[in-house]
Amino acid sequence: MLTDSNLDRHIHDYANFGSQTPFISVASGCVERDTLLSQNHVYSALTTALDFATDAGQHPGALFYGWVLVALNPAVPLSAVAEEIRDLNVHHRWSPFQLEGEITAKVHIPANQIRSVEWWDGKNGRTTLAATFSNPGFIAPTPIINVRDLF
Repeated sequence: MLTDSNLDRHIHDYANFGSQTPFISVASGCVERDTLLSQNHVYSALTTALDFATDAGQHPGALFYGWVLVALNPAVPLSAVAEEIRDLNVHHRWSPFQLEGEITAKVHIPANQIRSVEWWDGKNGRTTLAATFSNPGFIAPTPIINVRDLF
């Protein structure tokens, strides 16, 4: 069920709840602000996703590239939109996992929203890209995004 309690378990108790979770973790990167040093630290979505997919380079894993619609406000019961749990302006609860930059999708990401899949080999803490598969049915989100090209 898509509930706040289950979202919290997905984030904070995945080891016990992972096989039952109705959520899918989507890596999207994150920025940490260091106010003492007046610096920002950027955490790459690729680095985070590879770490999870390969168990820190110990096993093979897959990365799926695609897009999801993200709710502007918490909308856990609505399956059509993802939760931007990395955003402290939306999800206020402290989490040790905030800097993983997670966006959490609900149950199902349509196949036409997945652009490609990469298969990575992991061994002894190292990862190597083994294969890439493109989805010929992928549809870019261009009609629904508000991004303008620079001129």
